[in-house]
Amino acid sequence: MNFLSINKVHKVIDLAELVYCSMEIRRVNISETFVDKLSNYLEDFKMTGRTSLNVLRKYIDEFSEEEKAELIAIIWFGRGTSCEQAEDLDNLIAQALKLIPQNYATSYIIERASLAKYLRSGLQKINILPVAKF
Repeated sequence: MNFLSINKVHKVIDLAELVYCSMEIRRVNISETFVDKLSNYLEDFKMTGRTSLNVLRKYIDEFSEEEKAELIAIIWFGRGTSCEQAEDLDNLIAQALKLIPQNYATSYIIERASLAKYLRSGLQKINILPVAKF
């Protein structure tokens, strides 16, 4: 990685898990009514709170434009874009800088409910193993 430290990526993963974990656990295949969805959303909101999402947003807002682009590239890489070689990461960073407006980059990143999963997968694909959790 050229711009972003591995510690920053791990902190984003930790914050994303705090924000989105309860939503992923709650996903089920049965059809939900609007009231059920609203109830589940409000319960998730109460569990994670707006505070943790704001902490994630503020943390990423402090990143440089290049750091945000690199984070987006790792997300794309982890999500399974057509690029599958670690060398393709630089190309994805350039695309992120060109395609995602700087004032929207943070929102683009935190709108991904599978953010932690994509980042972990992206790190593995570029041969940077995530820190094991005990």
